[in-house]
Amino acid sequence: MASEKLQQKLNEQITHELGAELQYLAMSFWFERENLNGMANWFRTQAAEEHDHAMKIVSLLNEWDHSIALVSPPNPTIDFDSVESVFDAALIHEQRVTAQITEIFSMAREESAWHVEVAFQWFITEQVEEEVHARDNLAKIRMVGTNPAALLEFDRHLSA
Repeated sequence: MASEKLQQKLNEQITHELGAELQYLAMSFWFERENLNGMANWFRTQAAEEHDHAMKIVSLLNEWDHSIALVSPPNPTIDFDSVESVFDAALIHEQRVTAQITEIFSMAREESAWHVEVAFQWFITEQVEEEVHARDNLAKIRMVGTNPAALLEFDRHLSA
């Protein structure tokens, strides 16, 4: 059984994941306005993954017979200065999510809530992967700089 405090953190994480979904959709929409459809598609795929993460936590809470308290996430950022600023924001976001997931994992371990700890090992592995992708994409965008041909090639790469 998870403590009330841990259950609260799990519910907060649902909100964080749904907020991430909205943020990545906003990023996708920004790229669409910039006619960078490969990047738009990549961020839309990320949004779907964040939605899946939220639903995974919902399913776990239901399996464990814990209550679910939905809270609306904050409004996403919708305007960005540049392609690089979007990818920079994505990396910062993933690092924040990693800290949130790690906190839940640590709380579960402290409480001997093994069912939560085991389930959140998957999330930790997922976050390592998400940070690697975000860091890699930001590095590539920084290499591209303002070169339009390179930017279009990277956009094409992300559409694959």
